[in-house]
Amino acid sequence: MSEEKSIIVKAKEGVVETIKGTGDVTNAVLDLLSGSLLTALKGTKAVGAEAGNLVKDTIIGSVKGLAEVGGETGSAAKGVILGVVKGTKELTTDTLETIGVSTSTLIKTTSEVGGDLAKTAKGAVEGAIVATKDLSMEIADAAAQSVSVAIKGVSSVGGQLADTAKEAVIGAAQATQEVGGKAMETISHTAGAVVKATVEVGGDLASTTKATMVGALEGAKEVGEKAMDTVSGTASSMIKATAQVGGDLGITAKHSVEGAIEGAKSIGADTAEAASAAATSAFKAAGEISSSAGEQVRNAVTGTISGVKVVLKEPFKK
Repeated sequence: MSEEKSIIVKAKEGVVETIKGTGDVTNAVLDLLSGSLLTALKGTKAVGAEAGNLVKDTIIGSVKGLAEVGGETGSAAKGVILGVVKGTKELTTDTLETIGVSTSTLIKTTSEVGGDLAKTAKGAVEGAIVATKDLSMEIADAAAQSVSVAIKGVSSVGGQLADTAKEAVIGAAQATQEVGGKAMETISHTAGAVVKATVEVGGDLASTTKATMVGALEGAKEVGEKAMDTVSGTASSMIKATAQVGGDLGITAKHSVEGAIEGAKSIGADTAEAASAAATSAFKAAGEISSSAGEQVRNAVTGTISGVKVVLKEPFKK
């Protein structure tokens, strides 16, 4: 126990000292964690669960250090994930597991110090994606791992899943652009992971689906992706993900349309066009699952939603 405490205290003191006098919190934390973890892991020759505990304690100390100096975990979360991946990549073969453990610890400790969970989740997803730049790892896999763990972590501490989902999807878009990846693909993949995790924890699928779509559109605008293509890909992904975990397709479909309308308003796009794109893509994706799934979605999106008459285009009949 005393050794664990010393690791936490050492990381906390290191962050406090490093943050004071620098305005670049992300890189300061990145450099500190990567260096300290690499040294500690090599020095102790820790493996498996022991190495995992070392990572956890280092993150706990870092978050507590940030809180002590009035820093916001959300602004440093990207650096935390990058620092952990960089510090452990020479000694681990499962970077996705490292990302998962790190994200989970970040969310839990952020909750304990009263930090912003949604912003922390956003930073964690950004860090996971940027970490793929120097690794043989797919952007989509890293994003899905981080956001799934974040949703489950936020749920476990009673946080708002909708806010977390929206911020995480925006972060995924921004980070993918940073590393030169295909943002639209990452957005839709991340949205699917959000839905899966939400259903698995028994979260509010309606509000989370809606917020995810809003985040997808706002993220797409920031990185220059086409709004309607983003709506279509995101709606389709969320329907397929809902089906995979036995969720309610009608809820996902209807609230995808609601999110498309709200998101379109926020970025100045055509709300009717966005509603139609979301509904049509949801219907098509459901129809590919089964005729009954298609009918369920059709019923959910037919009529007027959020004051917009939804026009369902059906060139998909076999």
